[in-house]
Amino acid sequence: MLVGLIAATLHWLMLPLTQSRVTFIFFLPAIVLVTTIAGRWPGAVVAIMGLVNSALMKSPGTLLIANSAEQVALISSAVVSLMVIIAGDYYRSLSRRELSDLHELHELSATLASVPALPEQLQLILNTFVRIHRGSMGLIATCGRDGATLDLAASTGIGTRESLRELCKLSVSGSRVIVEDTSRDPRFESLRRLGLLDESRAMHSTPLVGRDGTILGALTVFLSRSRKPSDRELRIADICARKASVFIERARAEELVSQRDRRFQTVLEAAGVPFIVVSPIRAPEGAITDFRFTYVNTAAASVMRLRAADIIGRPVLELMPRAWDDRARFQMYIEALEHNEVREMERHTEADGNTAWYHIVASPLEGDLAIWFADITRRKQQERELVEADRRKDEFLATLAHELRNPLAPIRQAASIARNEQATESQRRWSHNVIERQVQHMSLLLDDLLDVSRITHGTLQLRKQQTDVQSMVSAAVETARPLIDERHHQLLVDVPQNLQVIGDPLRLAQVLSNLLTNAAKYTNPRGTIRVSGARAGGDLVVSVEDSGIGISAEDLPRVFGMFSQVRTAQDHAAGGLGIGLALARGIVELHGGRIEATSAGPGNGSRFTVRLPGASEVSMAEPEPRPAINGHSGVSKRILLADDNRDAAESLAIILRLEGHEVELAHDGDSALRAFAEKRPDVALLDIGMPKANGYEVARQIRADPGGAEVLLIAITGWAQDADKAQSRAAGFDHHLTKPIEPDTLIELLG
Repeated sequence: MLVGLIAATLHWLMLPLTQSRVTFIFFLPAIVLVTTIAGRWPGAVVAIMGLVNSALMKSPGTLLIANSAEQVALISSAVVSLMVIIAGDYYRSLSRRELSDLHELHELSATLASVPALPEQLQLILNTFVRIHRGSMGLIATCGRDGATLDLAASTGIGTRESLRELCKLSVSGSRVIVEDTSRDPRFESLRRLGLLDESRAMHSTPLVGRDGTILGALTVFLSRSRKPSDRELRIADICARKASVFIERARAEELVSQRDRRFQTVLEAAGVPFIVVSPIRAPEGAITDFRFTYVNTAAASVMRLRAADIIGRPVLELMPRAWDDRARFQMYIEALEHNEVREMERHTEADGNTAWYHIVASPLEGDLAIWFADITRRKQQERELVEADRRKDEFLATLAHELRNPLAPIRQAASIARNEQATESQRRWSHNVIERQVQHMSLLLDDLLDVSRITHGTLQLRKQQTDVQSMVSAAVETARPLIDERHHQLLVDVPQNLQVIGDPLRLAQVLSNLLTNAAKYTNPRGTIRVSGARAGGDLVVSVEDSGIGISAEDLPRVFGMFSQVRTAQDHAAGGLGIGLALARGIVELHGGRIEATSAGPGNGSRFTVRLPGASEVSMAEPEPRPAINGHSGVSKRILLADDNRDAAESLAIILRLEGHEVELAHDGDSALRAFAEKRPDVALLDIGMPKANGYEVARQIRADPGGAEVLLIAITGWAQDADKAQSRAAGFDHHLTKPIEPDTLIELLG
C-alpha cells in the first residue's frame, strides 16, 4: 500500500510536466517490487491503485468515450500490470525455492558433521534430496568391494521393497539416467506388474563417483508425476551425490584403518615377544627425562608383572624406579628418537628385581618410540654352555692324546726288548706282559669311548638276564683291585647273598668298576671305600662311598656330564678322560634306573648311589655254556679269514694257527671267494668292510654254494648300527663279533 501511495504521489508531482499523458509509469516498478517481495495479491492491490490513480488524472468524460486514447491507455496498463504480476510471482516462487533448497543443503551439511555412522549420514542425504524434489520415494545403493554386488544403503518411501535397488544398476555404469515417464519405459514393466510404481511416474538416478573415478553406487529419486528434472534439480542431485561419495569413501577408509589397527593389535597381542610404545617426557628446556607408556602388549605386561590397563599412560620411572640405572639403554632410546634411526643392543638388566638378558630394538614411530625386547637369557646361557663345552672338548682331546700316547712308550720299548737277540727268555716274557698290559689298557679306554658313542646314538645293546649282585660286585672289585691295592685303601663290601637283579651283568659291573676306580683315584692313600647293596621295594640300591676329596655343591650337577671333570679332581689325580661317570649314567638309564651323587663338600668324601628296577632274592640259575661252532670241541678246522686290515688279520691268523687250526688269508672280497673255491674251508670269518665284494656279498655267494661252509662268522665294527646287524643276519651270518676281536672269545667259539 505504501509503495502504491508513493507511486501515486510521484505521478501527481509530475502532473504539471506530463499533463496527464504519463499516468502509470511509476506503478510498473512498484508492481514488480511488491509482487517479487510480497506476492501476487499485494502486487494486484498496487496495480488497482495505479489504475484508479490513472483514471483520476484523466479528464472526467474521456474514459467514457469508446476507443478513446485514455480508455486504451487504461486497459493497456491493466493488461501490463497483470503480466507483471504473473511474471513477478513466478520469479518470486523460483527465488523462494532456491532459497529453500540452499537452506536445506546448509542444514544438511551442518547435521552431517554431528552424525558419526555412515547409514545415518546416507539416510539424511537421501531424505533431503527427496524432499527438495518433492519426490514420492528414493534410495541410495552402494557397490560392494568386489564391484559385483549392489547393496541398499538408505531408502525413503520404499519400505521393504528392496527390488527397487536394481533400478540403481542403470546408473552404476557411470552416467546419469533420466526417465520422464515410467509408465512407458519397458525397463519398469516388472515393477509396474508388482505395483511398486503406483505412486511414481518419473525418476532420475545419479552415479556416486569416487575421487579416483571408481563407481561407489547410485542416488535415485522417484517423482509423483511425469516430467523432466530441471537443471536446478540436477545440480542438487550432483551436490548430494558428491556428499554421499565423500562419506562413503571416508567410511571405507576408516574401516580399512580400523581393520589394519585390529590386525596390528591382534598380531602384537599374540606375539610372544614383549612390545611397547612410549612417548618422551621432556623437561622445560627440551631434554628427555623419562618416557610414558602409550601401548603395552600382553607379553610385555607379563614381563612387568602388571596388567596393561595399569601401565598405559604412566611414566616409566613411576612403575620401575630403577629402569634408567642402565644409562646406556636410556641413551640408546634418546638417540633413536633424535636421529630418527633404528637402534638395537643386548643388555643385561637387574632393574626392579627382573634379572635377565634382553635383545632390544628401538624404532622411532611418529614422535614416539616402539621398543621390542626379546628375552635372550636362555640363549646367553647356551652360549656360555657352548663355550664351556668347547673348553671341555679341548681338554678332553688333550687328555685323550696323552692317555693314548702314554702306553706307546712302554709298548715300543718292550717290542725292542723282544726283538733284541741278546734278551733273555725272562726279559722277553716280561716285555710280552708289558705289551699285553698296555694294549689291554688302551683297549679298555677305546671301549669306553665306543660305549659312550653307542649310548649317545641309542645303539648300545644290553643282554639282560637274571644277575647275581654279589658276582657283579666281585667282578667290579676285581677290575678296580689293582688301583685300590696300589693306594692302600680299605675296601668294605656289604652285599646280601642271593640278591639278584635283571640286567646286563657285564655292563653293570662296568658301572660299578668305574665308580670304584673313581673312588680309589680321588681318595687319599689309606682311605676307606665302602660298597653296600640292598633291596628297597622292587629296586636294587647299590652305593659306593669313599672318604676322599669330596665334591662342591656347584660341581655336583656337572659330575655326570660328558668330558666333565671338577677342578679339584683334576688337580688331585692325573689321567682320566672325564667320561666314566657319563658312561655309568647312560648304562644305568638304559636299564631304567638312575644314579645320584651326594657329598658334604670338599674334603668330606662322596657317595654314588645306583638304583635299578627288577630286584629279587630268588636263586640264580646256572649260566648255560656257550655253544661251539659245529658242535665240535678241540678239533682242528680249516678257516678262511678275510679282512682288509692286514696286521689284524695276520696276527689273528698266527693265534689261530698256534691253536692248531689251518688258516687261509684274504684281504678283499674277490680273493676271499677264490680262496673259498680252492680250499673249501669249514669256517669263514669275514669282515663287512672289505673292498670290492664286501662281507655281505661274499657270505651270500658262499651260502649259495652247496658245498659251502656250514658256519659263517662276521666281524662287526664297534660303530655298526642295528641295521647292519639285521642285514648280516639276513645274509646268513651265524655269529657277530665286535672288532677288535678278542682271541679268547674266538677260540672258545671254535671249540
